[in-house]
Amino acid sequence: MHRALELPAHIDLSPLSWFLHQQGIPHQISEEAGKLVLWTPGAEQGAQVVQVYEDWTSGDLVLEKAPPRRGAEFGRMISSIPWRLLPITLMIVVICLLVALFTKLGEDLQAIAYFTFVDFRISDGYIYFSRLSNTFTTQEYWRLLTPVLIHFGLLHLSFNLMMFYSIGGRIERHQGGLHLAGLIVLTGCLSNYAQYYFSDGTSLFGGMSGVIYGLLGYGMIRERIDKSFHMALPPAIYGFMIFWLALGYTDLLGPVLGHMANSAHLGGLLSGMVLGLIAGLFFKSRLEVR
Repeated sequence: MHRALELPAHIDLSPLSWFLHQQGIPHQISEEAGKLVLWTPGAEQGAQVVQVYEDWTSGDLVLEKAPPRRGAEFGRMISSIPWRLLPITLMIVVICLLVALFTKLGEDLQAIAYFTFVDFRISDGYIYFSRLSNTFTTQEYWRLLTPVLIHFGLLHLSFNLMMFYSIGGRIERHQGGLHLAGLIVLTGCLSNYAQYYFSDGTSLFGGMSGVIYGLLGYGMIRERIDKSFHMALPPAIYGFMIFWLALGYTDLLGPVLGHMANSAHLGGLLSGMVLGLIAGLFFKSRLEVR
């Protein structure tokens, strides 16, 4: 993704956006840290956008007002989703929603068994967990990652997907879908293993929170090393997530939210920080060579 324009948040970009839409120039406008950012798929479209904006502000180009928006329509809502700009982010969101339906938001244990870190069976009201070695023996390698797709309850699902869309989308815009996919796989597997290892082999855990902490840790470290990388997250987000991590270890919210996957959170955060350090040094060195 190309960062074409960065403007103060008070500017009304609806006439510009409507004109670009009429010209068939794909773009997306997001808000980051009190500013409006206009994204395009590549630098060529970005240059076109910059030229149109300069002509508009100089008075050489008069743009008509955007037509008033109609009430919410399902088709319009679907078409407005930035599928091309954020394919990996949105694909993960859709998969999580489908898994939530299939597992009845974590209530169907038989369905959950397809996604857990290790397999388990239920007999006479007891759950018997397999060993991790059996996952490799049966070549069920997907289990190393798929617990991130499981969610227990609507609140758990909605909060995780909201955070993942916001953070994962920023990384995908900056680095692309393959980069984000790699981060999801690495932080997901490592956070899952941490939770499994420190929970005495219990496989009934799940959620995107380990990946979310991994992406936060990645961005937090990388943007301090590589000045070309901008997560543009409000500092309060980092503070809240660290506070939530510490709160989880107190188990004060256990009676309300159940036991949180604290080891997955910490494992995701630490693995993301290490990946952010490696990526920051790598991309920084490439810039210096240029």
